[in-house]
This record gives sequence, structure tokens and C-alpha cells, in this order.
Amino acid sequence: MTTAFPSSRRVLIFLAAAFAITWVAWGTLIVLARAQATAYGQWPYMTLYVLGGLGPTIAAYLAVCLTTAQAPLAEFHQRLLRWRVPLPWYALALGLPIMLAFMALGVAVALRPTLSGLVAIKPWSAFPLLFAMTIVGGGLEELGWRGIAQEEWGHAIGQGRAALLIGPIWAVWHLPLFFLPGVSQYHAHFPLFLLGVISNALLFGWLYSRTRSILLCVFMHAATNAVIVMGVMIPARQGLSLIAPCLSLGVGALLFLSSGKRGVQADSAMH
Repeated sequence: MTTAFPSSRRVLIFLAAAFAITWVAWGTLIVLARAQATAYGQWPYMTLYVLGGLGPTIAAYLAVCLTTAQAPLAEFHQRLLRWRVPLPWYALALGLPIMLAFMALGVAVALRPTLSGLVAIKPWSAFPLLFAMTIVGGGLEELGWRGIAQEEWGHAIGQGRAALLIGPIWAVWHLPLFFLPGVSQYHAHFPLFLLGVISNALLFGWLYSRTRSILLCVFMHAATNAVIVMGVMIPARQGLSLIAPCLSLGVGALLFLSSGKRGVQADSAMH
């Protein structure tokens, strides 16, 4: 293992393509939205918004197809569709984001009881639909961030270091959204967002390092987004916004530390 910055042609192609696709799409949308030529919900806005969000997914396939000598597309699909993992991993992928969200909310309410009246959680019957929607609205990014970057850099510098390296890059990839009217990140606090993305990079990276299943990472990413849409979150502007990302960051770090050097190194380990 080397501590040098990891070089990988596949990752470099992925990053270049992901940033190019996303920033061109979202950059164009920023110009149009600020000129009031389109607005959230209208087809030009949503088309460019979704295209930008699919940047890492498209870039992942482009990177794999341009580096088949390293590993064929079939190998990528094998990791993408790896579903034959013990059931507890599914429970963890879906349940850990929900548990962390409620723990953070519980700490916030304990510190400031009046917050309980500001929390509005949707009926849990809505969760399956929101989960399915957030697979497209975020989950498919995992084909690139975990399926390409974590896979390549994890072998080069270690899984934990790879996750920490991916976190800030992943956050910066989102940067155009902070200038895009109509989305939740518009004029939001980027340092707080950065901390949250790094914590997710640790959690998703740990899950990938233990299962080597892109599919499970898609599920965990979707569950993380869905639970926010459900309303299981600390209300904004209450001065307690650091609780959730710090809690997730701590849990992610502990998971990596407790795992040591363990991780899935061969397909046979999953059967």
C-alpha cells in the first residue's frame, strides 16, 4: 500500500467525464433558471437537472468501456448486480441511514425539546415510493463513486483513505447546485454539506469494502436520501445542524476502524 496520490486511468476518465457532463448540464441550467427561461418542474429544467445527476452513472460506463483491458464490462456488471449477499447486509444498507437519522433527531430534541413541534415526518407507507424515486435521484451515482473510485483507490491506498479522498471530490461535484434556483442546496451552507458528504462517503465506502456490491451502495444511498425526504431530519436554522453529519462521520470512522484491514478481496468471499 502506498500513501501517494493514487493514479488510475479508469478513475481519471470517470472523474473527467462526470464533472464535464454534470457541470455542463447544471451550468447551462443555472444560466437558464436565472434568466427565468425555465423553472423547477418544467421539462427543460428537469431534463438538464436529471442529466446532470446522471453524470457519474454515464461516466462510470464510459470509463469502463475505455479501459476494458483492465477489467471487462462483465466484471463491472457482476459487482453492480451482486445481490447474493447475506440478508443482514440488506438490513444494514436500508436500516443504518434510518437509525442514524432518528438518533440525530433524538439528540437534537433532547437538547432542545421545542424542536419536536417542528418535525413533520411523512407516513411510512410513502417510504417505498420515495426509496424508488431516490434510486434514480442519487442512488445511481454509486456506479461511479463506489463502483469506480472506491474500487480503484481502495486497492491503491486502502479503503478508509479512499473513502476520505472521495468525500471532498464528491461534494465539489455537487457545487453547481448551490447556484441553482429551485433546489434544496441553493444558497445553502457548503461546509456543512461537505461534512455530510464526507460522512456518507465513509458509510457507503465501508459498505462497499465489506460487500463489493455496488447494488447495496445504491440502496444505502437511496435510503439516506429517502429518509430526508420523509422528514426525519433536524429542522433548518435551529443551530443544531452539525449533529447529523458529525454522528454519521463518527459512525463511519468507527466502522472502518473496527473492520481493520478486512474487506472482500475475492468474489468467492461472498458465497
